[in-house]
Amino acid sequence: MAERAELGALLELCSLPHVGPARMRALLDGASAQEAIAKLCRGRSDSLGALLVCPGVTGVLVGSWRAALAAAHERAASNGCPVGVDRLAAHEQAGVWLEIPTGGETGEVWKVDPEPPALLFGRGTQLYAATRRVGIVGTRRCSAYGRTVAQQLGEGLAEAGVTVVSGLASGIDGIAQRAALDAGGLVIGVVGSGLDHVYPASNRSLWVDIAQRGTLLSEYPLGTPALRWRFPARNRIVAALCDVLVVVESAESGGSLYTVDAAAERGRPVMAVPGPITSDVSMGTNRLLAEGCPPVCDVGDILLALGWSELESAPSGALFELPMPESPLDRTVLDELGPASRTADELVLCTGAGLAEVAASLGRLELSGWAAETAGWWERTR
Repeated sequence: MAERAELGALLELCSLPHVGPARMRALLDGASAQEAIAKLCRGRSDSLGALLVCPGVTGVLVGSWRAALAAAHERAASNGCPVGVDRLAAHEQAGVWLEIPTGGETGEVWKVDPEPPALLFGRGTQLYAATRRVGIVGTRRCSAYGRTVAQQLGEGLAEAGVTVVSGLASGIDGIAQRAALDAGGLVIGVVGSGLDHVYPASNRSLWVDIAQRGTLLSEYPLGTPALRWRFPARNRIVAALCDVLVVVESAESGGSLYTVDAAAERGRPVMAVPGPITSDVSMGTNRLLAEGCPPVCDVGDILLALGWSELESAPSGALFELPMPESPLDRTVLDELGPASRTADELVLCTGAGLAEVAASLGRLELSGWAAETAGWWERTR
């Protein structure tokens, strides 16, 4: 009962307006949630030092929190239960489990984390420590090459029994998670909103599948919308949960680099996939490689970083193991594609072949996994 009362109190604090991770830490300031609520309701400014120096916290905001907690006490009195337990019951009825991170299966991760979440909300399988976890992140505006790599890494890690962790964004994140799920693997999707606010909407089916076959995770209660500032905060949870972080594609100042910074702060190894030097979405990953991050050329590289032997990692699929095309025209078209996208008309001019021949060649290359088309532009994927 005491644990349930503390969960309810944490949930009540998390539900206060304009409370994010930093303000939540200031509200708690080393105390239990029940003690923090009592201190806030007493209203003595000398007991709120850590809170009042938190950026954006004003007397008006603190007053609104006190009013919200007064209403919560009234509800609790009428229901005959501790503060916040009514919200806890509503989450449970919605199929959401709650966990105090430092007391759960992954508690050792959070006890040494510089910014642990106060509370975790989940759907699906609860977190457990007996699995290796790899974070896969990258740009939302990925190339065909990036899509291919994300798919193969997600699938290869799943086949090796490694859990794939990511932020469930469109692009690299979602592609890797979908591939891992479809290969029967374990997936953790960390989101920057309440679990009832799907973002992006295009990934709705992936949300549902992860909640049913993996773990959907957030530090926000139901009803919390997806706001821009919540995504960098979300990235620190992705970094904390993974044993190794892999960046597939990123622009020079891409959002994935927030996760890289969070991983470095936590001592997590960061690896990067090499990309064409002419590609904007490989500028960030190539820079990471130049700064000394190990390259990922196949799934085995990641497994070795996890401490697996070469013998153990060898069966995992390599990224570049397809045989070269047999047709001379196909090889010529592939060479002309190189690192840059081209239209079929441009390839006709480059190769000297007819449009029908080039179209047939592109079809063969697409079927064999060597090329992909987006809005009329063809791109080499390997």
